[in-house]
Amino acid sequence: MLTAAASTWTVEPFRIATPEEFARVRDLFLRVGFEEAPLFARFGITSIRELLLSNDQGAFRDNIEITDALSLLVKLFLRGERVPWSVVRSVLSAPDVSAIEALGVLHTPAAQSELCSSTIAIYPLGELFVSSDRLDGYDATAEQPPTDVVYSPITPQTIAFLRLMPRERCDSLLDLGTGTGVLALVAASEFAQRATATDVSERSVRFATFNAALNNLTNLQAVQGSVYEPVADAQFDMIVAHPPYVPAFETKYVWRDGGEDGEQITRAIIGGLVEHLRPGGQFFCSCMLTDRKDAPLEHRLRAMLGAASDEFDVVVAQEKTVQPLHFFAEQARAGHAPFDGLARWHETIKRLGIEQMVVVVLLLQRRNSDRPVITTRRALSPLTSAADLQWLVRWLLTTNGWGMEEYRRLLASRPRVLPRTELQSRSRVLEGQWSVEECTLVTLAPFAVQATCPNWYATLLQFCDGRMTAREHLQYLRDTHAVPDAASEDAFAMMIRQLVDAGLVEIDEFRLPDATSMRETAGAMERTTDSRPVERAD
Repeated sequence: MLTAAASTWTVEPFRIATPEEFARVRDLFLRVGFEEAPLFARFGITSIRELLLSNDQGAFRDNIEITDALSLLVKLFLRGERVPWSVVRSVLSAPDVSAIEALGVLHTPAAQSELCSSTIAIYPLGELFVSSDRLDGYDATAEQPPTDVVYSPITPQTIAFLRLMPRERCDSLLDLGTGTGVLALVAASEFAQRATATDVSERSVRFATFNAALNNLTNLQAVQGSVYEPVADAQFDMIVAHPPYVPAFETKYVWRDGGEDGEQITRAIIGGLVEHLRPGGQFFCSCMLTDRKDAPLEHRLRAMLGAASDEFDVVVAQEKTVQPLHFFAEQARAGHAPFDGLARWHETIKRLGIEQMVVVVLLLQRRNSDRPVITTRRALSPLTSAADLQWLVRWLLTTNGWGMEEYRRLLASRPRVLPRTELQSRSRVLEGQWSVEECTLVTLAPFAVQATCPNWYATLLQFCDGRMTAREHLQYLRDTHAVPDAASEDAFAMMIRQLVDAGLVEIDEFRLPDATSMRETAGAMERTTDSRPVERAD
C-alpha cells in the first residue's frame, strides 16, 4: 500500500487568485459554453462522465478534435490530455490564456516543453464549476496517487448523494469531510445562507476554498480539522457527510479507511449531533453500516446517539447489501487490501457479530417539540428523490401513534394509484381454467417496494383514480363479491394507510412530490445500476 511518505505532489495544483482573476476564468467558461447544458448538446450525452469513458486499454473511447475553445477546455480540464502550447495559443486569445494561467492550473510537463497540461480537473456540475485532482496521470513521484488525493465530484456515489440531499432552506450548513467541497458548494449556491466545509486534509480544504472562489460563493468557508474540531461548539441547521467507511485495520487512506468495522468516523459524527445539530435540524449521510446479530443497523444508530437517542427521528434508506467476506475478498482482488488479512477479517466478523454490510443513506432529524420519534428503513431505487425522503418524514410524523379513530378518517379520502405502481400476477391452469395464483405489487418510486397482495387488489386499484372515496371502494368490492359483505371498515382503512405508506397510492392530504422529471433524469443517469425492486424492511 502507498503511504503519504512514499508519494508526494511535485506540482502545485493552483493558486488562490484574486476575485477579479477568478471572474475572468468564470466568464471565459460561460462565454465558450463550458457548462453542462451546452456540453450535453454538443456531444450528445446525458452525463459529464460520458466524456471520460475509456476503453480497456485506458485510451479515451472517442477522440475529440480541437476545433474551438470548448473542445480545447474539454481536452485540458475534463480529459486531462496534453495539448501543444501552440494549439492553446491559437485557439484562445492572449487575455484568455493569461486568465487561466493566473489561477496556476496550466503547466508544462517535465521534458516536454512544447506541451501544455492542466494540473487539475474542472467539471461543470449544474450551475457550478468544481475542481479536483485528475482521475489519472497524477503529477506526483509515483504512478499511484498520494494519500491526500482529492477525488472527482462526479462519481456515481457523489451524484446519488446530491440527488438525495435535502434542499430545505436553512441558515447554516456543515459539510463534514468535504473533499472538493461539492456538497457545501451546492448548499451555498442553492439553499443555505452560510455553509462551512471541514476536512482533515489540508489539500481538500485548499480545493474547497479554490472552488468557492471559482464560483464566487462568499458564503462558504472551508476549515481544516477532524470531524467537529474546527467548528468548536457551533450548531447548525443541517449537517451533511459522506465519511470514509471501508473496513481497515490501520488507516492508510484517510478518505477511505473507517476502522476495523468501517464505522469509526460515522460513529464520531453521529455521536456529535447532540452538540452540533439544532432542534428541528436534519443530518444527511451516505455511508456503509453493518447489521449485526440481534442488532439491525437502525437500532445501532440509536445506540450511537447515546443518551440523546429519543431526540432523533431515524430514516434509513437502503441501497444494497454486501456479504462481509465477499466485500473483503473484492477489496483484496482490487489491490486495496492484503489477501493474508482474510483470516483476521473473518475473526473480526465473528467477534462483532456482523451479518451483512449495508450501503445506506441516513436522514436523522432532531425533534423540536415533545413528541414520539420515528424509526423506519426503506429500500432506495434510482428514482428516489430528496423530496421523497422529506415526504416520508412528514407522513410518518403525522401518522405515528395514530389510533383507530384517525385511521377511519382515511375512509373519506379519495385514493389515487401512482403511475409507477405495477400489479404483477402469476397464473396457472387448474382443472382446465387459468387461475391467478399470486399477485405482487411493485414500485420503484418513491421507494423500491415488492409485496404480495390478495387477488382482489386488481379490482380495487383499477378504479383508484381519485374520484371514489375509500369507503365507496369498499362498498363496490362488497357488491361485486370481491370481498365478503362483512369486510371490516377498520381493516380496510388500515390497508389504505399501508398502501399510502408504501408509495403505491396517494391521497390529497399527502400528495407525493411531483418529481417525475427528476426521476426520469436520475433513471437515465443511473441506468447501469441494478434497479430491481427490493422488499421493504420495516
